[in-house]
Amino acid sequence: MSFSERPSMMERLRSLFGGGGRAKNNPSRSFRLGVKKGSAGLRTFGRSLKTGVTTWAVFPEDLKVSEKKVFDPQDKTLLYWNKFFEILCIFSVAVDPFFFYLPYFNLKSYCLAIDSTLANFTAALRTILDSIYLLRISFQFRTAYIAPSSRVFGRGELVIDPAKIASRYLRRYCIVDFLSVLPVPQV
Repeated sequence: MSFSERPSMMERLRSLFGGGGRAKNNPSRSFRLGVKKGSAGLRTFGRSLKTGVTTWAVFPEDLKVSEKKVFDPQDKTLLYWNKFFEILCIFSVAVDPFFFYLPYFNLKSYCLAIDSTLANFTAALRTILDSIYLLRISFQFRTAYIAPSSRVFGRGELVIDPAKIASRYLRRYCIVDFLSVLPVPQV
């Protein structure tokens, strides 16, 4: 192939990035379709978060019959409380780095000292946030759950027995919640 027969740089780029005929199995077209489908999925997920709709249809009739107060896991009020507790967790994690700023080097006595005003503020704020989080732990002992055995066809049966709810919570998440509210940073 001589120099004059070689394709120019523009012709090569055009053939690579969109000029001329392309194959039907177009990777950029499939990428665009995938992004479009993913965006549609995110929009429907966002709508379900706003409306409080979950994927299972449960039978909350038994909650009205129960003499003990048990919360429906799909109740809008409980969902708002859960969002509040998530924000509270973010704030409490954001407070923790303040504990690293407590020690400072005192130039007068050439010693390591602790900033007492920052220590009092940080410990008080973290204690308040942890005590509010104890409310979430108490909610967990009274929030019904959907029985795993009844999720076969997309419908679920609520378990409203407080003993079963408490034993499930104690087996699964109680240790993590308890360790998160321990006053280790304050001490």
